[in-house]
Amino acid sequence: MIRLTDISKRFGNYQALKGIDLDIPSGELVALLGPSGSGKTSLLRIIAGLEGADEGSIRFDADEGNELEKNVGFVFQHYALFKHMTVFENVAYGLKVKKRKDRLPKKVIREKVLELLKLVRLEGFADRYPSQLSGGQRQRVALARTLAVEPKILLLDEPFGALDAKVRKELRRWLRRLHDEVAVTTIFVTHDQEEALDVADRIVILNDGKIIQEGSPDEVYHHPNSPFVYNFLGDVNLFKGRLEKGKLHQGVCEWEINGDIVSQSETAVGFVRPHDISISRDHALKDSVPAWITYIQAFGKSVRIELKRQDSEEYLEAELSREQFTELRLQIKELVFVKPNQLHVFTPDDYVI
Repeated sequence: MIRLTDISKRFGNYQALKGIDLDIPSGELVALLGPSGSGKTSLLRIIAGLEGADEGSIRFDADEGNELEKNVGFVFQHYALFKHMTVFENVAYGLKVKKRKDRLPKKVIREKVLELLKLVRLEGFADRYPSQLSGGQRQRVALARTLAVEPKILLLDEPFGALDAKVRKELRRWLRRLHDEVAVTTIFVTHDQEEALDVADRIVILNDGKIIQEGSPDEVYHHPNSPFVYNFLGDVNLFKGRLEKGKLHQGVCEWEINGDIVSQSETAVGFVRPHDISISRDHALKDSVPAWITYIQAFGKSVRIELKRQDSEEYLEAELSREQFTELRLQIKELVFVKPNQLHVFTPDDYVI
């Protein structure tokens, strides 16, 4: 268990962290997610011991609740491998520089390094140098080198940020499998929402030095607690109106609200994901609004459709399955009727309209 209590950190006049309280159970894979300047890297460096907190405390506990000696492994975004050393020597480095009384025999070190290279799928690369590896391979060497000293906590600062999209996707799935195999408490920093949703057991969303929301990927994506989280975790459409009797009213339309019924308000904003927008040619579709199709992006299993409302001239984005799109045979400049589903509503107390 890692327990952070009221952690605050200031750099000159800038306050990077503001009273952070966070518990991370042993064995969990946690993503610290947020935009640039949100405080996620500062928090990671405090956990690693690379920065000190101005206020608050951090405690590392064993499962039994006893204090333990901090044993943290840190993997940087840009690998930090020793260029003059082979892959084998890089991974073995932490084991070889231990104090003599703690150092393993050479034979045991060799066996352990080869086992780690097999774990990260680089068993045939032991004699190569970093310059002879791809970016993804160098990142796996960096992870193997960190795992060699058997850290109780593994920290990763935007570990895949310098890699191209395809390699990044492959490595994050590999990290998920690796974490399940070695069962080490893992915390990684990312600004990539898809990466966090795909890999983490739990996501901690930060903004302006504070934790905005934390929970499982499903919880934070489907039950965001603020307009910021809703916007940050994916594309959204906005429907502005008024709240009355548990429904959002806009002109002659009234739409059901997803989640808890909020109090009556003169102004409110409904948030809806593109995949929760229905499209029909039927002008009699209840509570729908007319819109012109302005752009169609068809690739893969889904089709993105940009629309411009006829009444307000606001733009909307819908996402249909390939089957739905083929069945409808939609065309650019066509007038259709759209209806929001799964509306999540925020009032002016949450959102400035």
